[in-house]
Amino acid sequence: MTKETIITDAITYIRELQTNVNNLSEQLLEMEATHGEELERKSEEILDTAEEMANWGIEPEVQVAHIGTNKLWMKIVCQKKRGGFTKLMEAMNVLGFDLNDTSVTASKGAFLVTSSVEVVRGGLIDAHQIREILLEIIRGI
Repeated sequence: MTKETIITDAITYIRELQTNVNNLSEQLLEMEATHGEELERKSEEILDTAEEMANWGIEPEVQVAHIGTNKLWMKIVCQKKRGGFTKLMEAMNVLGFDLNDTSVTASKGAFLVTSSVEVVRGGLIDAHQIREILLEIIRGI
């Protein structure tokens, strides 16, 4: 190979790399634009669920009743959000509740969770105190 062919090959290779850089830059810009649209759509979905709940007159609600010495029955109505149910279940676990016979229904922008709960850790708190704690949790979701 002569110096001339080496330089020609190098120039060709550099031009190919520049073309690749330009193509990848365009793809990145397209991905950023798509990501921005997805974020807008997700925020609209959150607003839609809140509006839908309000339109149907659904309010966040918690009911707690004792059904045994260390058992409770709970009814929780909260806004349907991505990851909301998972956060609620994690909070219930932290509070020391073992959920039995749980039912979850999603409708009109809301979750309805009913469950028989056994207290496995910590002392049994007053039903009113549990209700207030759960209300704080669902408002924070």
